[in-house]
Amino acid sequence: MRFSHPLLLVAPVILALSACSSTTSRIKENLAFLGVNYKAYSQVSEASFRGQLNYDGAQAYFKSCDSEIEYEISDNEELYDIYDTIIDAQDEEDPVYIEFSGEVNFPDHYNSDSPIVIDVERVHHMAAKKISLQCAKAIDTFDFKAKGNDPYWRINAHEQTLFFANKASNESYQLDKIELSTSSVNYLKGVNDKGEQLFLEITPEHCYMLDNQEYWGFRTQINSIYGEFNGCGESGHLSNVALFKGEYVNQSQAIKLTLKQDHTLKYQQTTDGQLSEKTGFWKSNTEETVVLMLTNENTKMIQEELILTRDGDKLVTHQVNQDNAVTEFDQALVFKKQDAQQTDLDDQHNIQIKRQFTAELINPEQSIDLEVKAALKKYFKIHRTDPKETQFNSVRFDLNGDGRDDAIALLDWCAGDQCEMIIFEATDDGLNFSSRVSRIQAPIIVSENRHFSWQSLMVESDNSCFLLDFDGLSYPLHIRDAVDIKKIENSSEVTLFSSGKPAHWFLIK
Repeated sequence: MRFSHPLLLVAPVILALSACSSTTSRIKENLAFLGVNYKAYSQVSEASFRGQLNYDGAQAYFKSCDSEIEYEISDNEELYDIYDTIIDAQDEEDPVYIEFSGEVNFPDHYNSDSPIVIDVERVHHMAAKKISLQCAKAIDTFDFKAKGNDPYWRINAHEQTLFFANKASNESYQLDKIELSTSSVNYLKGVNDKGEQLFLEITPEHCYMLDNQEYWGFRTQINSIYGEFNGCGESGHLSNVALFKGEYVNQSQAIKLTLKQDHTLKYQQTTDGQLSEKTGFWKSNTEETVVLMLTNENTKMIQEELILTRDGDKLVTHQVNQDNAVTEFDQALVFKKQDAQQTDLDDQHNIQIKRQFTAELINPEQSIDLEVKAALKKYFKIHRTDPKETQFNSVRFDLNGDGRDDAIALLDWCAGDQCEMIIFEATDDGLNFSSRVSRIQAPIIVSENRHFSWQSLMVESDNSCFLLDFDGLSYPLHIRDAVDIKKIENSSEVTLFSSGKPAHWFLIK
């Protein structure tokens, strides 16, 4: 399906003036004839998009992770070159996963039946089908991250802390605030608590991995006491969704405004007992400003823009830009947030204490865990993959010490006794995807040691022992990336799937 629903966005955006065009000139002339001043719409600059990219002939189409609707992307030769490289590597023209910065605008009335148009400014990441976590991957928890495979390493940097994981170590470094340039080489220096230094060189240029099945927007080099590491990286896309999402009400004009997590919106107004509903999406300019772009009224396509400023738990605007003509309101339009709560961030800090364990041999129950089944179905849906006849079984254990039992699921994608493992973190909102580990062999021993609040895991496989450390993002994707240890030690005496590969499985579908 194409062009019937507002786009889903995922990141902070910056306001800029719309560019001029021949159509713009005609609109200006028509408005001038009517005695109305032309007003350009706000334009999204460096907004963040993620989802699927595919081509139909020469036309590119984008489908966001949270939508089944496709939108046209304007011509972009560099985008096609990257796409063509990935497609050649996977030997089929299936859609690819993409993360990019771009602009979203209202289209010209004269030549488009789409509610929006998208321009791609910079590609952050592109991957062939089923490579990496794709839509299940978190992109709003870091300023920069990078990885390499020869040898295995990864970093995750946020604000002034950098987590560096490799086969020899898993450490954190303090560095200056990260401000990445996309036009010149970036140099960063970090120091750990032992005084050891790490030097990071981040170059904005094309970087391919996994035999050209993955593309990243930065080439990355690390120099540390463990040697030199080379790989690819991408900048993060931090979001201030929590500031604005929620329901707002304007009592005087009976308007209900809903700003959703996925950046879509509903604008419902009751007049003389009749309800009208407009839809579109919202985008945050700063922590003090939010822009509403109304694209549809019932089945009719519209172009209306409201720029609101935040005043505590209220959003306020004084005008509307409709079809490039501004109308001032007689009085300010004020929306009050419903059930607004202020969160004391200090209360969210975790106190790290030495955890005590009770010896346990944990095996799956005889009955299916329906919450895990639902989480797996959601995982496959987000990943745009049909589980078909895939089966699973699972156990529960609190891996991150927050008092909630996380879910550890094994899929029947097995080679001998080595199976696929998916871990979900238990939260107040249910089970959220945490990690995927391929070719893991049960039983799985929980270590006394932990990294970034998560207990390390130990397994035996092919007459070797492996240690899986959480690196601030996840456990290693492949057993070959885990730390090879001589023997199992520092065990918590807690064993998951203690009887080995499950004897009974349950269908996900």
